[in-house]
Amino acid sequence: CTRPLKDPPSTSTTTTTTITPIPETTLTTTTPEPTSTTSISSLVDLRSNSCLLVPGVYGECIDIKRCPSILNQLREKGNDPVLVKFIKASNLLCDNVGQNVCCPTEPGPRRLPTENEGCGEPNLVSYRRIVGGDEAMKGAYPWIALLGYGESSLSNVKCGGTLITARHVVTAAHCIKHDLSFVRLGEHDLSTDTDTTHMDINIVKKVSHSNYNKTDGRSDIAMLYLERNVEFTNIMKPICLPNSPSLRAKSYVDTNPIVIGWGNTQEFGRSAKILRQLTIPVLENSVCQNSYKAMNLSFSLNQFDKAILCAGILAGGQDACQGDSGGPLMISEQLDNGEIRFYLIGIVAYGYGCARPNIPGVYTSTQYFMDWINDKVREMP
Repeated sequence: CTRPLKDPPSTSTTTTTTITPIPETTLTTTTPEPTSTTSISSLVDLRSNSCLLVPGVYGECIDIKRCPSILNQLREKGNDPVLVKFIKASNLLCDNVGQNVCCPTEPGPRRLPTENEGCGEPNLVSYRRIVGGDEAMKGAYPWIALLGYGESSLSNVKCGGTLITARHVVTAAHCIKHDLSFVRLGEHDLSTDTDTTHMDINIVKKVSHSNYNKTDGRSDIAMLYLERNVEFTNIMKPICLPNSPSLRAKSYVDTNPIVIGWGNTQEFGRSAKILRQLTIPVLENSVCQNSYKAMNLSFSLNQFDKAILCAGILAGGQDACQGDSGGPLMISEQLDNGEIRFYLIGIVAYGYGCARPNIPGVYTSTQYFMDWINDKVREMP
């Protein structure tokens, strides 16, 4: 398959401890909004490196240099004995690892951003049809994410994703591996670190759809939870999702959405260094069903139902490829006020080869999974 299915991640357990915080006048912490549907255990489980300051106030064990709320207090008060005592206790809570402290985290969003709040707002995007694919303009798609595996290397591009809130990235379930550890935002040219101010953010939890089927590729969708909120800028902000009743019901057949990524520029070729974009037509799902059946790649009755979008150029020569998995298939919509917004309608799932004639690509339909997406966003503490 073009975007081969991957094994699901192994599960891990999380241990939390409590400490007595310093007085609120000395250190300000942020308490997440209480909800009737979120239990304490679920809040803890959402964080692989969590710590509990007081009941209901959670933090992350990170280097003190990355924790503004404590670092600023340290700069202002220096060797204040109460503050020093707290920092030592906080370090102990984090197993005395380096200069780690239990850093209070701000509440994550529990809903998708709206068009009025700026989701899907493009930067300098050309709306002409992209024939054969070409390099995207820098910052054109500020919601694009790269998934990082292991410590910090992005030398081997495996998967992409899409920022949908300040704390959530959606990707393909087959991209979830045990060593998936961080998300890079704001990237454009992988060959240099100076073209944009990109940001790497650790992943604290990854959730694949419970019905994901590795055999037929159905329900190939996953949610990534970031360790902290993303501060939105021109090169980092979320895309919109087809969340309204009208957009959920809309047919995108015969439209021409855009797929982007750093994947291979040809079958068995090298991954792209600069983000690329390609416009492809959405086809009837029966086209994919017939094509994959002819290759003995039809494994279930519902493999090509409304949970997927079928998209590609039947003449061949233009397609997503290895390394584009989990990335966005997106389309622009004009609002009533004339403004343009981009919507995530598909997630790169799988294909056969790259850009072969009469073999379109298969994309997970976000329309179909909107209830699941909203549920997973609400689970954020």
